[in-house]
Amino acid sequence: MALQGTGAISLADLATEFGDSAPHSMSEFYAGGSLVGAHNSSVPSSGAISLSNFYNATAALVLDITSNTSDYDILTAATAAGYNAATDTTSIIVNVAAGVDITATSGNPGITTGALNAASDVTINIAATASVCGFDGAQGANGGTNSAGSAGGNGTDAIKFAVTSGTGTYSVLNSGTVGAGSGGGGGAGGPGSAGARYTEFSDSKGSSSCGPGNTYGSAGSAGSAGVSGTSCRAQAGTDGTAGTSGSYPSNACAISVSAGSGGAGGAGGTAGKAVDKGGLTVTTSGSGTYYGATS
Repeated sequence: MALQGTGAISLADLATEFGDSAPHSMSEFYAGGSLVGAHNSSVPSSGAISLSNFYNATAALVLDITSNTSDYDILTAATAAGYNAATDTTSIIVNVAAGVDITATSGNPGITTGALNAASDVTINIAATASVCGFDGAQGANGGTNSAGSAGGNGTDAIKFAVTSGTGTYSVLNSGTVGAGSGGGGGAGGPGSAGARYTEFSDSKGSSSCGPGNTYGSAGSAGSAGVSGTSCRAQAGTDGTAGTSGSYPSNACAISVSAGSGGAGGAGGTAGKAVDKGGLTVTTSGSGTYYGATS
């Protein structure tokens, strides 16, 4: 809770807000120190300091997201508000307002903490009707003749904790939707090429022989592409199916061109996580929906 904006402020009020133990001294409360975050822009980092500098000061840095955005980086937003990851252990609270959609672009999570100070507590609140979604993997490309389809792309995480060796307290309170990106479907296997035999000829006496010409069989059919998962629902893409082999014509002559065996189908992409904890202890709670793992 922030300190009051008017009236008398005591040294004891500062101690309560910023968690200082007795004895108290004003020199302990410079901004950017171990107690007071640099986001409190009215508080000096050195020199003259007074109690009146602390009107509306708060121990936690609050970041409110009130409009749709993508690839939200908490470290970037906090730094813009005065946070210094090298020295600042300020707690950070991120509030995603009702109706706001946070999406991800290729390869990124919807929200990442970035490399915040290891001791900074992080709380992410997702309001009802708000959503945070990872990026959906791309559909795999279909294979050409005798070649395999490519794998579908992997989905990314909705929320990723990237704090290195974190010692803070971390939590996600979700009243909306937190959904990992889904995997893309695997590409279809390409068709097998047609095989051929030498051409069969008959002479005037009814005898048969095989000449230099080629008689071609049928090409195989292409496989089917795999299906991508539904956006923001942490579903894996399905595998593409293989193309079928080509065939030879039927005659008594030898094979002149081998039939292609067709290409394999591409593998479906995997889904990301709803909350990637990155090895940290993160509490996930709330009445909202999590699509994907929270681990």
